Amino acid sequence: MDGGLEEALTDRLVEYNKSRSEIVRRRFEPENLRSEPVQVFAVGADGRLVGGCAARVERVWHWLTIDLMWVDQQVRGHGIGLDLLRAVEEDGRRRGCRWAEVTTFDFQAPGFYLRAGYEEYAVKHDYPPGHSNHFLRKDL
Repeated sequence: MDGGLEEALTDRLVEYNKSRSEIVRRRFEPENLRSEPVQVFAVGADGRLVGGCAARVERVWHWLTIDLMWVDQQVRGHGIGLDLLRAVEEDGRRRGCRWAEVTTFDFQAPGFYLRAGYEEYAVKHDYPPGHSNHFLRKDL
């Protein structure tokens, strides 16, 4: 048992960071603590979910972070994914975001994001073992 040491450690790091950066201090103001969800879904004529994109906005930092993106394999290649992504990006822009970020595994969709205008800035190899995790960003 850490006796609250981890929480104290976190508090001290946050205080240090706030003392060194005005934007970090603003991010930790109560009204800025929560991220704002951005979600769009594609539903077939039968009401079945065929795709979706869930993201979050950090208004103070002007970033849109894409957390989840999925399109049913049966309808991939018909532009649904790009429409979902563009809708989330546009919502982020309306909320003041200047940049978007996403991480995706090699077996998911790095090529999709590259084609959508994202730039890869890092790759974590063997994460998970035998695969790679790609980090991408885009100016909005």
